[in-house]
Amino acid sequence: MNSHISATIDEDLLVEADRFRHQEERRSRSQVLEMALKQFLRKNAPASYQIVTSPGRFAGKFSREETYEH
Repeated sequence: MNSHISATIDEDLLVEADRFRHQEERRSRSQVLEMALKQFLRKNAPASYQIVTSPGRFAGKFSREETYEH
């Protein structure tokens, strides 16, 4: 779900974002800013904010009946 916000952003940064979105991505300004924010947060968020994953994969069988019988 998207939320509308109002933000004050340095004009030079917006010019650079607009140049990028026109030349590289062909996306809206808000999409480019959202992508940049996501990348920043993933890079700089503390490890406690990260979702822990493993390279393992489920190789068994899943049965909804067995799961919801109880």
